[in-house]
Amino acid sequence: MAVSVLLGGSTGRLGNEIRAVLEERNAPFFALQREHYSNPSALEPLFHEPRIIVDVSLAHGTQTLLTTLRSLSEPARHNVKCVVIGTTGHSPDQCEQINNCASFFPVSLVSNFSRGVFLLEEMLQARTSTGLSVAELARSLGFDLALWEAHHTRKLDAPSGTAKTLAEAAKIPENRISATRVGNVVGEHVVFLAAESEELRIQHLAHTRKLFALGACDMIERISHLTLSPGLYDRRAFFSLPEKVK
Repeated sequence: MAVSVLLGGSTGRLGNEIRAVLEERNAPFFALQREHYSNPSALEPLFHEPRIIVDVSLAHGTQTLLTTLRSLSEPARHNVKCVVIGTTGHSPDQCEQINNCASFFPVSLVSNFSRGVFLLEEMLQARTSTGLSVAELARSLGFDLALWEAHHTRKLDAPSGTAKTLAEAAKIPENRISATRVGNVVGEHVVFLAAESEELRIQHLAHTRKLFALGACDMIERISHLTLSPGLYDRRAFFSLPEKVK
């Protein structure tokens, strides 16, 4: 990995996992502290060279960090190679701030770093031989679509950002998403395609949090080899030519 990572939220559950994978890979990184989030003079010296920022703190932490990034000098802002946001549960105002910051930096908002969830999202939108997506074809055949997700009791947002992303891919309205918070469940998502006498279920089950860290570090590796202009990018951009999300 050629570009050093600035990791925010490194003491959290996911942050600890990402940190461990970066260390396993001997990848250069620096763990951001609280002062870096709110103090431009503390953050500025870290941008003497290009950096990828990965923020897996909390939604309000992301908002504070983005405000501080906007306050950096022009040379420092130029060294923001990409801001990867792995926090969820953003308010409409916070989403607007993320979109505004994409005018100044390359920004990627990722609700789930899992490679399997990304694959499931693509499967739901994949074009069939009819020209329709899988979700569109299911509806045309009379299937009703809904989504259920489960996470551990400490997860703050419900439905999860992942559930919203999958629902958007399949055009499932939010009132057809159900959420369960129980025990220490890492993450489970099920897309239901149900008709009167038959049913399909497409499920993603996360067994460990390390899978999210592995997906995040794979994404960081891809970004490190790209030159991105300011804009809002989704994960597809890092598997093909970098195209901004419209």
